[in-house]
Amino acid sequence: MEWLTNWTLWHWLILGFALLIGEIIIPGVFLLWWGLSAIVISAVMAIFPNLSLTTLTIIYAILAFLLSLLWWKYQSSKDKKDQMNSSLNQRDHAMLGTRGIVKEISENNIGRGHFGDTTWRIQGDNLQIDDVVEVYDVEGITLFVHKVDK
Repeated sequence: MEWLTNWTLWHWLILGFALLIGEIIIPGVFLLWWGLSAIVISAVMAIFPNLSLTTLTIIYAILAFLLSLLWWKYQSSKDKKDQMNSSLNQRDHAMLGTRGIVKEISENNIGRGHFGDTTWRIQGDNLQIDDVVEVYDVEGITLFVHKVDK
Protein backbone atom coordinates (compact mmCIF):
# COMPACT_ATOMS: atom_id res chain seq x y z
CA MET A 1 0.00 0.00 0.00
CA GLU A 2 3.05 2.24 -0.13
CA TRP A 3 2.13 3.16 -3.70
CA LEU A 4 -0.98 4.96 -2.44
CA THR A 5 1.19 7.58 -0.72
CA ASN A 6 3.75 7.90 -3.52
CA TRP A 7 3.06 11.38 -4.89
CA THR A 8 5.29 10.92 -7.92
CA LEU A 9 3.09 8.03 -9.03
CA TRP A 10 0.02 10.24 -8.74
CA HIS A 11 1.73 12.98 -10.74
CA TRP A 12 2.37 10.54 -13.61
CA LEU A 13 -1.22 9.33 -13.41
CA ILE A 14 -2.61 12.89 -13.45
CA LEU A 15 -0.30 13.79 -16.35
CA GLY A 16 -1.54 10.75 -18.26
CA PHE A 17 -5.20 11.59 -17.79
CA ALA A 18 -4.59 15.28 -18.53
CA LEU A 19 -2.98 14.29 -21.83
CA LEU A 20 -5.88 11.96 -22.65
CA ILE A 21 -8.34 14.78 -21.95
CA GLY A 22 -6.17 17.04 -24.11
CA GLU A 23 -6.48 14.49 -26.91
CA ILE A 24 -10.27 14.72 -26.69
CA ILE A 25 -10.22 18.52 -26.77
CA ILE A 26 -7.45 18.86 -29.41
CA PRO A 27 -7.49 15.70 -31.52
CA GLY A 28 -4.11 14.86 -32.93
CA VAL A 29 -3.51 11.27 -31.79
CA PHE A 30 -0.03 11.98 -30.38
CA LEU A 31 -1.38 13.15 -27.02
CA LEU A 32 -3.15 9.81 -26.77
CA TRP A 33 0.12 7.87 -26.89
CA TRP A 34 1.91 10.27 -24.55
CA GLY A 35 -0.98 10.02 -22.08
CA LEU A 36 -1.03 6.24 -22.21
CA SER A 37 2.76 6.22 -21.71
CA ALA A 38 2.38 8.33 -18.57
CA ILE A 39 -0.28 5.95 -17.23
CA VAL A 40 2.01 2.98 -17.95
CA ILE A 41 4.81 4.77 -16.04
CA SER A 42 2.51 5.16 -13.04
CA ALA A 43 1.86 1.39 -13.19
CA VAL A 44 5.62 0.76 -13.42
CA MET A 45 6.07 2.95 -10.32
CA ALA A 46 3.45 0.92 -8.45
CA ILE A 47 5.44 -2.25 -9.22
CA PHE A 48 8.94 -0.75 -8.80
CA PRO A 49 8.57 2.14 -6.32
CA ASN A 50 12.34 2.73 -5.94
CA LEU A 51 13.05 3.80 -9.53
CA SER A 52 14.49 7.30 -9.84
CA LEU A 53 12.63 10.12 -11.54
CA THR A 54 15.37 10.26 -14.19
CA THR A 55 14.91 6.58 -15.03
CA LEU A 56 11.15 6.96 -15.17
CA THR A 57 11.44 10.01 -17.42
CA ILE A 58 13.75 8.16 -19.82
CA ILE A 59 11.40 5.16 -19.90
CA TYR A 60 8.47 7.53 -20.48
CA ALA A 61 10.23 9.30 -23.37
CA ILE A 62 11.19 6.01 -25.04
CA LEU A 63 7.72 4.52 -24.57
CA ALA A 64 5.96 7.65 -25.85
CA PHE A 65 8.28 7.77 -28.88
CA LEU A 66 7.80 4.07 -29.68
CA LEU A 67 4.01 4.17 -29.34
CA SER A 68 3.81 7.30 -31.49
CA LEU A 69 6.11 5.79 -34.11
CA LEU A 70 4.20 2.49 -34.21
CA TRP A 71 0.90 4.31 -34.58
CA TRP A 72 2.31 6.55 -37.32
CA LYS A 73 3.65 3.55 -39.27
CA TYR A 74 0.35 1.69 -38.90
CA GLN A 75 -1.76 4.70 -39.91
CA SER A 76 0.56 5.62 -42.79
CA SER A 77 0.36 2.14 -44.32
CA LYS A 78 -3.41 2.08 -43.81
CA ASP A 79 -3.79 5.49 -45.50
CA LYS A 80 -1.71 4.38 -48.49
CA LYS A 81 -3.79 1.22 -48.83
CA ASP A 82 -7.05 3.18 -48.57
CA GLN A 83 -5.84 5.73 -51.10
CA MET A 84 -4.95 3.01 -53.60
CA ASN A 85 -8.39 1.41 -53.22
CA SER A 86 -10.32 4.67 -53.37
CA SER A 87 -11.74 6.20 -56.51
CA LEU A 88 -12.26 9.51 -54.69
CA ASN A 89 -10.74 12.32 -56.75
CA GLN A 90 -9.90 9.78 -59.46
CA ARG A 91 -12.82 10.33 -61.76
CA ASP A 92 -10.99 8.72 -64.64
CA HIS A 93 -10.74 5.38 -62.80
CA ALA A 94 -14.36 5.66 -61.77
CA MET A 95 -15.13 5.59 -65.51
CA LEU A 96 -14.20 1.91 -65.84
CA GLY A 97 -17.24 -0.01 -67.11
CA THR A 98 -19.10 3.17 -68.01
CA ARG A 99 -20.93 3.31 -71.32
CA GLY A 100 -20.91 6.28 -73.65
CA ILE A 101 -21.45 7.33 -77.25
CA VAL A 102 -18.77 8.11 -79.83
CA LYS A 103 -19.10 11.75 -80.95
CA GLU A 104 -15.91 12.15 -83.01
CA ILE A 105 -13.43 9.65 -84.40
CA SER A 106 -10.34 10.03 -86.57
CA GLU A 107 -8.46 7.64 -88.82
CA ASN A 108 -6.03 6.71 -86.03
CA ASN A 109 -8.93 5.46 -83.85
CA ILE A 110 -8.69 8.40 -81.43
CA GLY A 111 -11.73 10.57 -80.85
CA ARG A 112 -14.15 11.97 -78.30
CA GLY A 113 -16.87 10.12 -76.49
CA HIS A 114 -19.83 11.46 -74.54
CA PHE A 115 -20.11 9.92 -71.04
CA GLY A 116 -22.76 11.29 -68.72
CA ASP A 117 -22.50 15.06 -68.78
CA THR A 118 -19.03 15.42 -70.30
CA THR A 119 -16.82 14.25 -73.13
CA TRP A 120 -13.57 12.34 -72.88
CA ARG A 121 -10.75 11.50 -75.23
CA ILE A 122 -11.28 7.90 -76.36
CA GLN A 123 -9.35 5.30 -78.27
CA GLY A 124 -10.65 2.06 -79.70
CA ASP A 125 -10.72 -0.17 -82.77
CA ASN A 126 -13.29 0.06 -85.58
CA LEU A 127 -15.34 2.83 -83.99
CA GLN A 128 -17.86 4.99 -85.80
CA ILE A 129 -19.85 8.03 -84.75
CA ASP A 130 -22.87 7.15 -82.54
CA ASP A 131 -21.46 3.74 -81.57
CA VAL A 132 -22.16 2.73 -77.97
CA VAL A 133 -18.84 2.02 -76.23
CA GLU A 134 -17.72 0.79 -72.81
CA VAL A 135 -14.55 1.83 -70.98
CA TYR A 136 -12.17 -1.04 -70.19
CA ASP A 137 -8.96 0.87 -69.35
CA VAL A 138 -7.75 4.36 -68.50
CA GLU A 139 -4.36 5.90 -69.18
CA GLY A 140 -3.93 9.56 -68.33
CA ILE A 141 -6.76 11.43 -70.05
CA THR A 142 -7.50 8.70 -72.57
CA LEU A 143 -10.29 6.18 -72.07
CA PHE A 144 -9.75 2.91 -73.90
CA VAL A 145 -13.08 1.65 -75.13
CA HIS A 146 -14.61 -1.18 -77.09
CA LYS A 147 -17.85 -1.22 -79.04
CA VAL A 148 -20.89 -2.83 -77.36
CA ASP A 149 -24.36 -3.70 -78.60
CA LYS A 150 -27.02 -1.07 -78.05
